[in-house]
Amino acid sequence: MSKTTQRTEGKLLKATTDLLNHSGYRELDVKTITSLAGVSYGTFYNYFSSIEDIHERVVLDKVTEAGAKLVSSILPIESPLKRAIYGWYMSLKIFSNDPSAGWIVDRPQVMTNIWQSTVQEMQESLVIEAIKSSEIPGSEIDVLLHFRKARETMRAGYVYALEKIMNGSAIETVFFDFMTTLNLFNLDPKAVENIVQEVLEEAKKIETS
Repeated sequence: MSKTTQRTEGKLLKATTDLLNHSGYRELDVKTITSLAGVSYGTFYNYFSSIEDIHERVVLDKVTEAGAKLVSSILPIESPLKRAIYGWYMSLKIFSNDPSAGWIVDRPQVMTNIWQSTVQEMQESLVIEAIKSSEIPGSEIDVLLHFRKARETMRAGYVYALEKIMNGSAIETVFFDFMTTLNLFNLDPKAVENIVQEVLEEAKKIETS
């Protein structure tokens, strides 16, 4: 991709993000985006096929950027299991007060595709570490198979959790209820509550450091 092409694409993405922040996702349209970007109307379609396409790219870029930051932010957390749970917390937090939240709720499959292409491999590797360090009991194959099935339920629940936050519930409360109810690894319920609470406390320290 040439530098000119990169600049034009960047202008379109920035204009879309600015419009989202100002007016919300329902007000996105090609004419306004290209006007804000300072490019012709037809130029938009050289880069994106539709408003849905560019909005998905904006969301993907946010997740990718958050994933890159997550790698460094979880370093102080020694426990692989807590690192994984912290990652799920941040996956919810990045859209808890975002203008794309409603769009995501209406398109759960899009969000699933984005998670699969960005942070899924990292999260699964943390689960494997947690199994090997005996934080999660059981054989690696059995636990992973159970986790992969439970993860589908988790992805469906993500949309419900995000919707509750949009309706005014505190993210910490929603996340605590979500993770303790789901119990991805069939751990003792009280142990899960303690782990999730510790992760939320770690999150506060990381955010203020």
